[in-house]
Amino acid sequence: MGDATSQQAPDSGVGFGDREPTRFAADVEYRGRAEEHDYLVRVRHRFLDTTFTVVIDGIEHDPKAEEKTRKTVERGKNEREKDDEDASAEKGAAEGVEGPDDAAGNAAPADDLQFRLEENFTVLYCTVRRPDDDGDLHDAEVIAVRTAGLGGAGEVDVRHGLERSLLVPEDDSPSAVRDVKRLAHPARYALVAALAKAAGFLIPLLGFGALFSGLLDPVKEWIGALIRPVIDAIVGVIEPVRRWVAELLRPVQEFLDALFAPVRAFFAALLRPVVDAWNWLMDLLFGWIPDLSLPFSVPEWVIDVSVPVIVVLVVFVVTFSGLRRRQAKLDATRAASSGGAGAMSGSERADGTTEDVASDETIPDPDGVRGAGPEELRSHAGRSITADHAKSEESDDEMTSMRTTEHASSPE
Repeated sequence: MGDATSQQAPDSGVGFGDREPTRFAADVEYRGRAEEHDYLVRVRHRFLDTTFTVVIDGIEHDPKAEEKTRKTVERGKNEREKDDEDASAEKGAAEGVEGPDDAAGNAAPADDLQFRLEENFTVLYCTVRRPDDDGDLHDAEVIAVRTAGLGGAGEVDVRHGLERSLLVPEDDSPSAVRDVKRLAHPARYALVAALAKAAGFLIPLLGFGALFSGLLDPVKEWIGALIRPVIDAIVGVIEPVRRWVAELLRPVQEFLDALFAPVRAFFAALLRPVVDAWNWLMDLLFGWIPDLSLPFSVPEWVIDVSVPVIVVLVVFVVTFSGLRRRQAKLDATRAASSGGAGAMSGSERADGTTEDVASDETIPDPDGVRGAGPEELRSHAGRSITADHAKSEESDDEMTSMRTTEHASSPE
């Protein structure tokens, strides 16, 4: 396993948190509790090179290093099995030396967890695989590490199916400051995010020409006026040649039309019933729908402008509501973390602390002996013994009288 500060490859020799946060790099810790598991994620946010380690229920993991070691071990094992099948006895004996799997076996995690990483442009997904009762591994939860902007902040969440729990960043960290700014001005942040995402959606969808057609119209007119004389000169030279070629090929075109006219008429007659049936079906299904055309014409620029506006509004609403949900989820994570820590305060713990004993005010005292001295306790004990002896004598008398009654009533 090893310490997380020694397993981070991007900044070799620099411990976690030792580097001052900038707009391009930040080391942030995220904590939280989800589905009865405690998480501590140490993330090195970098632009296109984010790495992290995670502590799950007190056991530290480096998912990237563990996955790499596991794949190396599996590859070496497969190669040795293949060599054992094909090689000679001497070669097999020579390969009896300790292999990569033997060396890595000592570093196996105590909780038998395995990880699978998936990376994309700004998000790093880590799937946690847990063993079931039979020892088979299955996908349990997904840890999503996001890096925002140029790498100076981010966010982490844990997903169990459709349930998504946010981990709380360390106080005064760049990620925490980013959350405070976004939640303090949600409308402004949602508008900026809407414009950015709308541009990302519309540029690939419509292209730059459709988005900036109004701005480019004067440029296109100027270029057209500039090259129009050249185009007219070229057309004047080519037009006589084009007419001569058309006159030359006209007999061939007329011959082909006369040759294929019966074929085209045959296929038209063959497909006419299909076309009529299709038109009848469409009229039967949709002929009752009235014409919804507007009584006035809509300018083209209205449609061109309405598409980006609708996209911006939709993204704004989604982003604004997402900020509100994020605030609620962060509060829920803080409450769950504090609840998980407080559940241990009333019971015996592994570090030697014991269960809290109820106060004297909550324990009943029917005999009034709480706070009594030694003499009063001995007197109270004597009275208790006398009372118990008297109760025993009364019970013996009742048993004797019952036996006498039974003997008198029984026939001789």
